[in-house]
Amino acid sequence: MKIRFLAAALVLAAISLTSASAFAQANCYEEYIEVFRERGASDVPDGIHEAVVSIRSGNKCDCYMAKVEVKDNAIKKTLGLILIDGSVKNMGVNLSEKYTDPNNPAKLYTDIYNGMSATFLSDDNRLINIFFIGQLNPKTKAVKVAPSAKTL
Repeated sequence: MKIRFLAAALVLAAISLTSASAFAQANCYEEYIEVFRERGASDVPDGIHEAVVSIRSGNKCDCYMAKVEVKDNAIKKTLGLILIDGSVKNMGVNLSEKYTDPNNPAKLYTDIYNGMSATFLSDDNRLINIFFIGQLNPKTKAVKVAPSAKTL
């Protein structure tokens, strides 16, 4: 009887851990923002670049690869999301009307700072950021630790 109870408890614990890990998804926006803040990035040269676009709504976040046109270290145009075959598809996201509202306009910041865009608001209240991963500074090299004197 004790063995069956213990076996059932172990199965239940395994199911609980599997379920918890399935719901504990990483927030790609937070991961990118942390890496860019830690390592920094160089200015983005003029031209078309592959970049990461994060789209957040509530506590859900998705990140996609996109093509973005840059001029004078500012976003000129988002060309669209990159599909698996390499083609580009319109993002299907429109900016909020607040950016064009003459009574209460929101400022549209297109400058790129530290390899990242400002946060944009979509017409359906999603938050959008662009990360220029090609400009991310390399990881700093760690210092090699000396071996223990006892192992020499």
